[in-house]
Parts: sequence; structure tokens; C-alpha cells
Amino acid sequence: MNFNKNIIGTRSGDTEFESAYVPFISFANDEQKKAIENYIFMQVDEFFQKIYPTGVIRTQLSYSKLITEEDFKDFNKVKISYFYENFFHDLERGSDGKLELKIKWSITFDERCTPIKLANLPQNYRGYEPKLSSKDVKNCLPRKYGIIEINRIPVFYYIYFTLKEILDVAKQIHTS
Repeated sequence: MNFNKNIIGTRSGDTEFESAYVPFISFANDEQKKAIENYIFMQVDEFFQKIYPTGVIRTQLSYSKLITEEDFKDFNKVKISYFYENFFHDLERGSDGKLELKIKWSITFDERCTPIKLANLPQNYRGYEPKLSSKDVKNCLPRKYGIIEINRIPVFYYIYFTLKEILDVAKQIHTS
């Protein structure tokens, strides 16, 4: 049996990604791209509204700059400059002299980067997994996430999306 194995493409040289473990995903047209991005931003807004009800300064880390836990296994691969260039380059001090919390986030399709499941959390929640009551566990939402933190303060959120939910949004473009 001879099969043409041209099922999945590879990234070209002009699509630079920080990690070899982050897939390059594209769609056929701008209409799908806009619908998917709108869906992601709506979901991310809901996510941060639940975690930081009083608001928080947040910016998206480009998907191409995302790294996974697999990248951390080789300490020679992830340089300290990666963190300065992507997480700390825009830190500022508030009027009280303390560093202002500026959260970065990106989507991920890697469930291993997102071990925490979002629940109805107490107002003082700040990014690390609290002990949840059985009521909170029953009220868990499907959005999973992971964090990178410095001194127990989250500086980055991995927000998990499934390829199925992204495809479902793309499919709605043609059925509506």
C-alpha cells in the first residue's frame, strides 16, 4: 500500500515560534479568523472577570512566543532573557512605589499546561489553587488554565482551548 502522506503541513521558516511544541493553526479566510478571535477574547474576558472581579491590567502574549512545560525540561533552551522580553519588559511602579501587577496571557491547546480548573472562587483569590469546597467543585466551569508565578504572584496565564471548540466556531460561520 502506498499512501500520499501529505495530511499535515509544517511551519515555514517565516513563521517563527519560540517552542517546537506549539502547533501552527490557520483557517481559510479572514471571516473565520475574526470569529475565532472574537470568541477567544470573549472567553478570556469572562475568565479574567471571574478571577479578578475588580479588574487587572492584562495583555496577550503572542501565541508564537508561547512555551510549554516541555521547553522547561531543557534549561539551555529557555534563557532568562525570554522572561524579561516577554513578561517583565513593561513593568512600572505605582504611586506607592510597588510594582504594578501586569498579567500576560495566551491560549494553549496543551492540556498539560493547564492543571487548574476555574471554579466560583472567593474574592481574595489571586492565582494559586485554593482548597475548594464541594459546592465550588460542583460549580466548576469548563475553562482550565495554568500559571507562571513569581513569589506566588501570577505573571502569566495559559488559558486552555480545545481544537474542537475552535472548529465549532469556524463551522458556525458557514451555517449562519
